[in-house]
Amino acid sequence: MLIQLTIRDLGLIERAELDLEGGLQVISGETGVGKSMLLASMSLLAGERPRVDWIRTGAEEALVAGLFVIEDAARARALEEVTGVELEDGELLIERRLRRKGRHRARLNGREVPASLLREAGRRLIEIHGQQSQLELLDPRAQLEILDSFAGLIEERRAFAKEFRRTRALESQVASLQRDAEGRAERRLSLDHLIAELEAADPHPGERDRLEEELALLEGKDQIGQRISEALEAFHESEDSVVDRLASTGRDFAGLEQHRELAEFGALCTSLADQLEDGLRGLRELAEGLDVDPGTLDAMSRRFDLLVSLEERFRRRGDELVRYRDELVEEREALAGAEDSLPALEEELRESILALRKRAQGLTRRRRKALTTLSERIAQELGDLGMDRATFRAERVALESGAIAGCDETGADRIELIFGPNPGEPERPLREIASGGELSRVMLSLKRTLAEAGSVATLVFDEIDTGVGGRLGGALGAKLQEIGSRHQVLCVTHLAQLACYGAGQHRVEKRVIEGRTVTTVERLDEERRALEIAEMMRGTQRTERSVEEAREMLEAARIDRAEEPA
Repeated sequence: MLIQLTIRDLGLIERAELDLEGGLQVISGETGVGKSMLLASMSLLAGERPRVDWIRTGAEEALVAGLFVIEDAARARALEEVTGVELEDGELLIERRLRRKGRHRARLNGREVPASLLREAGRRLIEIHGQQSQLELLDPRAQLEILDSFAGLIEERRAFAKEFRRTRALESQVASLQRDAEGRAERRLSLDHLIAELEAADPHPGERDRLEEELALLEGKDQIGQRISEALEAFHESEDSVVDRLASTGRDFAGLEQHRELAEFGALCTSLADQLEDGLRGLRELAEGLDVDPGTLDAMSRRFDLLVSLEERFRRRGDELVRYRDELVEEREALAGAEDSLPALEEELRESILALRKRAQGLTRRRRKALTTLSERIAQELGDLGMDRATFRAERVALESGAIAGCDETGADRIELIFGPNPGEPERPLREIASGGELSRVMLSLKRTLAEAGSVATLVFDEIDTGVGGRLGGALGAKLQEIGSRHQVLCVTHLAQLACYGAGQHRVEKRVIEGRTVTTVERLDEERRALEIAEMMRGTQRTERSVEEAREMLEAARIDRAEEPA
């Protein structure tokens, strides 16, 4: 539960600290004094998106901090697993820092976390119910959530949703393969022609450049042959050739080791002679290669022309043609693989749909079983709230159509809450007939019914008394007090009859201090609480009699709390 709430520079709240206890905690105050910012602070702890205009005028940032104590060890461990934050003695401090400039910040026990992780933690700690929550109650999806919470089906439904998403992805994959079958066939035929053309040509890495060099060489073979002959004659084949003279000089100087410079020069001459021999040997081989018959030269020319034409056709040069051929082969194999995998995927989809339908039927059976009990319990709760002649039942409605096997992510059902507030009038869906006061009582009845199954420790109610007069305020208070026996309940109210059932009460007040309007929040002791209850009944015209009446109401509610069975 939330044991401490700290607020800095949020709306009109300059500074506020609330120490809270378990049970029903009441928050009261006149309209317009800033209770909305108090609720906004709690919504920030629950992970709601912050708004810059909530920051107090003149301040650069606002701070909201809530200290929670999780007494249930299993719940604390689950929270640690979700957040990755260690809870010492079951305590978790949530901090939200709103900034006019720069990023807003969220921290759990001092560790900065993303907003998504904060929301995961917040939804396990605090639940806020206001006028919007009552409107959401009219949505069939929200009604299904209520039934599944009551029946303990939330985890099973999450598992179903996971399987549904997997089946939907599989269905999409199969549909894509089936839809593209004709296109794939055309593409494979085109690939066959392209690959056949490239494989017939069979280009090799570096072949195009090598042919281009050889053809250029052969085109000038007479001139090149002449140059080679002259070089061979001058360097090796003539009398007193360069190679002979270098070799002879090397030998002459070889025996002069005692003179280092002469010996080194002799070695250099010998080395140059060897290198020239190697180079001249290459020239001879090149000269022999120039002696190509016309047929071979013609074949080389035609091969080169083929490679050039392929480059122009496929707009790829040299080695890119080789890579392109390999890419086309890979694409053809992938298309063949897609065709081969389609039957297996279709069979997998059929099996997945059958399994999904079976799981949906299991959910439906358990929901039907819970429907009668839920309807009876809520009808009983409504009787306690002055609607003993009203009728209420929860009805299962099958989905008209679903994405897969008549299902969506929640299963194959919708829930419609059927309400008959007035005897003699026909029952109709709750969304069509409920007034604000009726919605408040239905919401409270649902929360009372779900109190045992609920996993959230702190419940916040705003405007739960909308459309409800003082006559039923005590009944609402008693019902909230019952919920408070299992959860911490924070309730903003204007009804004195409801407020007196609180185990504690805070008053929100607006004041002008040094020319600035500020909202203050203070915990009321017993005497000041009696004055507040009297003002809630009579306004500023409270009398000693109204104060005494407030004391009597508080005492009566205290006795009711003491008599409430554990």
